[in-house]
Amino acid sequence: MHASDQDTFPGFRRSDGSVGVRNHLLVLSTVALTNRLAELVSRAAPGCLLIAPDFMRGLRGHDQLIQDRVLDGLVSHPNVGAVLVLAHDAATGNALRERYRNAGRPFDLLVFMDAHGMADAVEKGRAALVRLAKAIEGAPRTPAPLSSLVVALECGGSDASSALCANPVIGRFVDRHLAGGGTAIVSETAEFIGAEPIIRSRSATRFVTEQILERISRTEKMMQEDGEDYRGINPTPENIAAGLTTLIEKSMGAIAKTGHALFNGCLNFAEPPQGKGLHFMDTPFFSPVSMTGMACAGAHLVLFGMGVFNPSGNPLAPTIKVCGNPETVRRWADSLDLDASGILTADKTLDEMADRLRDVVVQVAGGSQSRAEDWREGQIIAPRSLPAL
Repeated sequence: MHASDQDTFPGFRRSDGSVGVRNHLLVLSTVALTNRLAELVSRAAPGCLLIAPDFMRGLRGHDQLIQDRVLDGLVSHPNVGAVLVLAHDAATGNALRERYRNAGRPFDLLVFMDAHGMADAVEKGRAALVRLAKAIEGAPRTPAPLSSLVVALECGGSDASSALCANPVIGRFVDRHLAGGGTAIVSETAEFIGAEPIIRSRSATRFVTEQILERISRTEKMMQEDGEDYRGINPTPENIAAGLTTLIEKSMGAIAKTGHALFNGCLNFAEPPQGKGLHFMDTPFFSPVSMTGMACAGAHLVLFGMGVFNPSGNPLAPTIKVCGNPETVRRWADSLDLDASGILTADKTLDEMADRLRDVVVQVAGGSQSRAEDWREGQIIAPRSLPAL
């Protein structure tokens, strides 16, 4: 059967009912103080996924909430088969052990300050990692519905081809995915400035409309606090060099990747969607940050439309890169998953390319590596409030 005719993919079943497209053995550093330990411990299991962001101690309020939500999303992500959590001190370790004791996957936690020296900490961590690796060794893939996938929608390096090729191809796939009962998340609030009329016409309820518009308005006001009009400094220099002239042009191209479905929800950063359909997430516009938010909300995969090449990815959610710019395709062929440039020359239609994208999604969900995974692209970055001057 051709991949585009399949309604399933081979995934990893979790005890909480979710399905993963990867079975990562995750080594997770919960604070920058344990990053070096995490790096040394991870060497005991080649191929494990090391995530060691520069998480901080002493955060308060909203910043602490965001960092905690990101940690929760990493530990509970459906693409994680087992996790070793590294904590700095006993109090934090006890709190995290209690928080994740029902993680629904093999789990262990190491408290750095309980060790008798660095060598002891590394030895204990490596022993724990080896045990976890054995616990998930040989885990089977079983058929799962394609509709169980949560896809994150991203774009970057935008140019005219983004609005004509890459983003509409993603949007056509999204329409089909949602019609089949799937879920999608789109983020980067600043990319919706100028697209307010579309939000008004495409929100499922008045409440959702008000929630999204409030996030857009708040973001634009924040962007103007330094005295510059954001609509005058975005598009960015690379966008302008690629042919975009106004922020509204950029926003219209960006929103094309959402297809035509109604927005069913408005999410905070890294907040999991409640229910199926299309969801808006309030995030900064820097792609590694916005992808962190969507991945930590449970997105299995990222569909990334681009014109000029963008090296962003996500280490936890395989990133599928779609491009319609012939020059980018020529120069960056080893970093792209789908060449949509045939739309520009009328050799391919949107429907044909959406079929091809579905094939790629099924293949990557079933275990084929995306190009971003080949190059090990991507970071986990949690946003923080700017300190008052």
